[in-house]
Amino acid sequence: MSPLNRTQILVAILLVTLAPSLAAAGPITLQVTPGAEVAEIGKDLILNLTITPSAGESILANKVEVIVSSPGGEVFFGAPYPLRALDEAAPGMPVRFEWAAPVGADLLPQQATLQVDVSATTSAAEVQKASWSNDIAIDFGEEWSADKIANYLDNKGLPLFLLVVFGFGLLMSLSPCIYPMIPITLAVIGAQSQEKGTVHGLIMSFTYVVGMALVYAIMGALSATVFSGITAFMQSPVVLVPIALLLFGLSFSMFGAFELEAPAFLRDRLQGPGGAGGSNLIGVFAMGLVAGLVASPCVGPFLAALLVWVATTGNWVLGFFTLFTFGMGMGMLLIGVGTFPALVGSMPQSGGWMDTIKKAMGLLLVAMAFYFVRPGSVLPADIFYPLVGLTTILVAVFMGAFDSLNAESGWWPRASKGLGLATFIAGIYLLLGSFLQHGFLMPSPLAELSLGGEAQVVQVAAGNGAGQRAGTAAAQAQTEATKPLPAKVPWTTIHTGENVQAFLDEQRALAKANGQPIMIDFWAKWCVYCKKLDKDVWNVPAVVAESQRFVTIKVDATDPDDAEMEQIKEAFKVPGLPRVIFIDSRGEVLHGRTVGYLKADEMLTLMKSIR
Repeated sequence: MSPLNRTQILVAILLVTLAPSLAAAGPITLQVTPGAEVAEIGKDLILNLTITPSAGESILANKVEVIVSSPGGEVFFGAPYPLRALDEAAPGMPVRFEWAAPVGADLLPQQATLQVDVSATTSAAEVQKASWSNDIAIDFGEEWSADKIANYLDNKGLPLFLLVVFGFGLLMSLSPCIYPMIPITLAVIGAQSQEKGTVHGLIMSFTYVVGMALVYAIMGALSATVFSGITAFMQSPVVLVPIALLLFGLSFSMFGAFELEAPAFLRDRLQGPGGAGGSNLIGVFAMGLVAGLVASPCVGPFLAALLVWVATTGNWVLGFFTLFTFGMGMGMLLIGVGTFPALVGSMPQSGGWMDTIKKAMGLLLVAMAFYFVRPGSVLPADIFYPLVGLTTILVAVFMGAFDSLNAESGWWPRASKGLGLATFIAGIYLLLGSFLQHGFLMPSPLAELSLGGEAQVVQVAAGNGAGQRAGTAAAQAQTEATKPLPAKVPWTTIHTGENVQAFLDEQRALAKANGQPIMIDFWAKWCVYCKKLDKDVWNVPAVVAESQRFVTIKVDATDPDDAEMEQIKEAFKVPGLPRVIFIDSRGEVLHGRTVGYLKADEMLTLMKSIR
């Protein structure tokens, strides 16, 4: 064999050996996982992408292109945000990305098709492609919103809508919000229904609930006209403190401190000297109004959304009857309690298991009173918890914790005394524990002891929200660790009449150029929950840190609104105050994420979702 032939054979063998590596690399694979089962209207559509290379190949993470479309229909989302890498791209390993785009707030529920096309460059400088397609539902989220209510009314019609409103009120009647009304109903209606039968009880209780529902109807009418901030007002300390004191006072009637009945001035002036039936109805109706005021601060998310929606309609008649329907549904339990004399005709004053049930109702009233003035709502923690402890001790005394027993005492008096003693011990525990943790009239001894050994907390300003490499993030954290956070969100405040529109336009243009989102807080001096945002939310360190990546603007609308402010509110869809508006880094107003008052942790979660 000649040397040339040997060379040719060796080359052939080498080519056969290297053939697999010289051939085109195998295709990439694409896995797409939506962030939620439903593309929620007004929120972000989030897709988690995992791109896996073929064996022996790697994907260059900075050379990946993702195109998302909706074949066969209009695109239901806005321009996508910059692609976010979820981790480091290790050689030969899958790369993961997060793709996101805002879903329009004005969409209607529908079905759509999503198609994801990916082009990725491998380490062999080859461009490979992969696709994914699937159907997805576009719908409102689980929480009720003004847009969701308006859409339901448009599709189902007013009668079915009012039936649903009634149903939600009925569900609310089964919640602890209504339970404190039961002993009041027993006292106002039960005593008069004891000897007059079921029909009389039904008439009286229905009248009572009509008075209660009228409170909600007035709230609806006001929300649609001059007072769109009625929801916040009904949860302000001006309303909550008197109601809490009323519930606290009523609770001691359940413990036997006094006999609860309709106030004397109502009995004397409304019932008349003869106690006529018509006058009785007027008195019960008046007490229903009081009961409606007591229950009104304990509103659920549906009622809050309902009031916001009513405010956007401007139709006070619709608002009146919608909220009246809700109030009637909410009072169904009270109608049932007030109708049957066997249940409400009399409440034994002492002895037996019924007396214990009566005291349990008293405990419920106390619990609801403290719920209304809980920390974050009215009272600070260092006052609230010691008061809970002292009140629990006082309640234990009325429950019979220290009543004497004799040899003839049965099992129930002994069990009742045991419950009283257990309540007393719980009160002592709450009082001492709250003193050790929060202090009471003097500093907490535990706080004094822990001052010297407490670990230093380093505050780090928030980044720009984009994915970062581990080394870069560590270096940035080290650099920014020395930067102290401001005590509160650094707002730029503008006032009614100060050419607000021009300023907002300028700030939106600058923020868009810099790739920054904007947070706008519509505020007023008379708005109680606007002040709660300043007091309880905008000064929380985590919220302040997150706000550093936003352009933060506070619009002071305290003065009477001018034409310019009315146009701004209409453009931003501001039905009432407080109202926090978010604009993303591309200048789009995120109407679906407009909020009123939120607690600090909820506001922080929302802020982190803004890109």
